[in-house]
Amino acid sequence: MPSGGGFGYNWAMPPPAVPLSPPVTLTAGCSVARQDRAGLWPARGWFLFAIGSLVLAGLLSLMLVIGRLPFLGWLFTDPLFFKRALVVHVDLAIVVWFQAGTLAFLGLALGPRLHRGVTAGALAFAGAGVAGLLIGALMPGALPVLSNYVPVIDHPVFFAGLASWFAGAGLFFGLALFTPARTDAKALPPAVVVALRASAGANLIALATFLGAWQTTPDAIPAVYYELLFWGGGHVLQAANVAVMLALWLYLLQRWTGRPGLAPATVTALVTALVLPQAVMPVLAFGGTTVTDYFSMATHLMRWTLFPTVLVVLVVAVVQVWRQRADLKWSDYRFAGLAGSAALTMLGFVLGAMIRGSSTLVPGHYHCAIGAVTIALMAAAYDFCTAVAPAEAVTTPPRRARLQLLLFGAGQAVFGLGFALAGAYGLGRKQYGAEQHVRTLGEYLGLSVMGLGGLVAVAGGIFFLAVMLRHLAAWRRGAAPAAPFPS
Repeated sequence: MPSGGGFGYNWAMPPPAVPLSPPVTLTAGCSVARQDRAGLWPARGWFLFAIGSLVLAGLLSLMLVIGRLPFLGWLFTDPLFFKRALVVHVDLAIVVWFQAGTLAFLGLALGPRLHRGVTAGALAFAGAGVAGLLIGALMPGALPVLSNYVPVIDHPVFFAGLASWFAGAGLFFGLALFTPARTDAKALPPAVVVALRASAGANLIALATFLGAWQTTPDAIPAVYYELLFWGGGHVLQAANVAVMLALWLYLLQRWTGRPGLAPATVTALVTALVLPQAVMPVLAFGGTTVTDYFSMATHLMRWTLFPTVLVVLVVAVVQVWRQRADLKWSDYRFAGLAGSAALTMLGFVLGAMIRGSSTLVPGHYHCAIGAVTIALMAAAYDFCTAVAPAEAVTTPPRRARLQLLLFGAGQAVFGLGFALAGAYGLGRKQYGAEQHVRTLGEYLGLSVMGLGGLVAVAGGIFFLAVMLRHLAAWRRGAAPAAPFPS
């Protein structure tokens, strides 16, 4: 069925190829098709990291399950291996996935205007970084530290990998700020590019905050040291994630309704209000991470800069959808992605406002928050794959995409609510197995709801990866991309 809003094409059948015969010859003997492929390789490269990080995170979680089986326990003699695997799983599923997803859309927005050498270097650093993270999990006796935002393994190999990933991502984020956006038929809407650049800026601020904290954090026991090291920058990363989520909301809204939600100037004002206050965090980090302002300011910035911007964009989207409600195709998977992301965001805000201590309300809040960003990335990934795929590649039927998004979104919401219910009865966070001391019926009920939601969300995640891997396999063909993005 064709999608609504005037940007649709038949998702049930492969879209027609762009006629390229005879090819138009460019300088150095390149054809239009060859030039187009050259412009897509940065976007494809970062998207490979994004999907690959989810695959690797899933395999690591599977190893955690296998290690619990009594007849296979002899394979794992290091008792800390499972916590190290958990650390790498979280870093891949949150840090690498979110940053690589943002970088993929930036690569698509900037296209052939990107400096080839700098881009290749950034991808090389990123690849070495992921390898270092994985090897770090295998270091015998290395201590895992479940610090907030960026959990770590206290070993030089792991930190070399983490530094290499941040170097590659930071190099490309910096390049993205100074590279003009493409203006051809595959250009992203200008308002979307503005929000993507804001996310790039926030990511760079986060990296600068990490650097400042590394310079000034005094020696302490690992749990305290790494909490201080990643506290400030980790909070700034949440602003970066919100910025890319807003970019994807604007993109999905325009693809669904056929009209831009906000003018670029308005988006510029909104994301400036979101990102610019974060610039104080590197200053505070270089001033010392044991200073009270460093710790408290990070919390205040996340509390008071995120939700106003999100609410403005959400209200504008709701008004636009209400005005066009009679003409919209409500079965469009883009609506499922938008609605799911918005619902998880609002649920995350509500649960965050209820937090009064260190209970499972905290993971309930942030699983809704990260789920909101994830489902927005998932929904936009279907259009991304169509834009960079060869002309003859088979696209995903919209009903299948919608089912996947509904599964993941509903599962993540139930998962977060289960954590919140257990936390409301006092269940502590960062406790596993026998450490939990589950005592009340409410705690049992909350964990049961959490487990059910987690299973549904995992099913939706596996569904998504299966579809994406099928798309990635089609990229080996050399034909021109199937369809342009709207301008």
